Amino acid sequence: MPLLIFIEVWNAFGNMIPGVGFWPATVHAVILAGILGSCGMAGLSAWAGSREQRLSLTPLRGMSGIPEWWIPSAQLFALWLWGLVLYGVVAVAAGVRTLFLHPSGHISVSGLAVGCLGVLLWTTIGFVIGRLWPSRFAPPVAAVLPYGFYVLSYDWSGTAYLMSPFLDELVDPYGVPASGVYGAQAAWLAGLLAVVACVALFRTAGRRALAVVMIPAVAVAGAGIVLLGGHDGRFQAPVGTGADTAALATACTPEGVPRVCVHPAYRAALPDLQRYFGGPVRQRLAETPARFDRLAQRAYGQTGEPRSVYITSLRPGWQDETFGDFIAYLLDPDHCMAADQQSEALSAIAQQWISRGRTSAASIPGFFEPTEGMKRAEHFFNQASDEEASRWLGRHWTAFSRCELSAKDFQRS
Repeated sequence: MPLLIFIEVWNAFGNMIPGVGFWPATVHAVILAGILGSCGMAGLSAWAGSREQRLSLTPLRGMSGIPEWWIPSAQLFALWLWGLVLYGVVAVAAGVRTLFLHPSGHISVSGLAVGCLGVLLWTTIGFVIGRLWPSRFAPPVAAVLPYGFYVLSYDWSGTAYLMSPFLDELVDPYGVPASGVYGAQAAWLAGLLAVVACVALFRTAGRRALAVVMIPAVAVAGAGIVLLGGHDGRFQAPVGTGADTAALATACTPEGVPRVCVHPAYRAALPDLQRYFGGPVRQRLAETPARFDRLAQRAYGQTGEPRSVYITSLRPGWQDETFGDFIAYLLDPDHCMAADQQSEALSAIAQQWISRGRTSAASIPGFFEPTEGMKRAEHFFNQASDEEASRWLGRHWTAFSRCELSAKDFQRS
């Protein structure tokens, strides 16, 4: 348990975005930390659920006057307590960090409930697996299931996607969780948790007693699904008007070129952004339609523009990700998807020059060896001065951005 707590706290701290005051970013980070906690609790519960049968201790129950359902119920309740301790310590640690450092959003009670119910649900599922399959392989299999489910849910859509207890969506500082989505998730998970608990006790508890619990549990879970269906599979919604937009005040570099403006949550990124985009890249685009003296951060899901940057986090390596995203969006994805392979490769070589100042046709994937056109493009950019290449790129910008370049375009004037 101490190891699980340490891993979860470390994971939660890594997912927090300081500065997003109106988004429950801390709660979202704690929920995501629950993925690893669920793996540990599911494995532990499977071990506890199968231990009694593996050690042939079941007949000992008949030697006491304790009701048959009491022991597995006590075991499950104890596991739930451990899950609550695990989740509670992580939530408190993340909350304290938020209080004493930069704010990471308000507390969402329904959001905290979603994460807690997710951990308890996988704890109960692990217990069921252990009781139904009393094998030494049950704990590792149960421990893998939560993460496997989390990975598979990446490809889901609609209501099924929102039913997942751990939604690993990027926290968008220009949006908020859809109204009521956490509450609907909590209802669905609470009902499902009660149903799975009844399954765990099916062999020992009376069927009438289980029915009394299971029928309203199914109704609560169904109500949660109906409420989730009203969100059309969207977890986040754009920030509206009024008080919400006050948190979107822009932070900009005080001086220097280019002037960079970002959401206040990413204020710490300003020096690096100005350094990355204020050097050779800006000079190489100076004679093109993509020239810029100002860059602005764009919102999640917004179409890329030559004069915008997209930041997902400030984790190590974020500068290269943001810079690579900027270079990638110099091309029109719709036109490039329909372009032939060589034309797309020629635009990729031009992108290499913009980002690094040097080109290598052999590094373009998809070719056993570079074509003559690709070699000509490589030679052109490596021999031309930055001013000459920039003027050429300005004249051929439409063909470059649409992946419509041809070998004959690379001729020295």
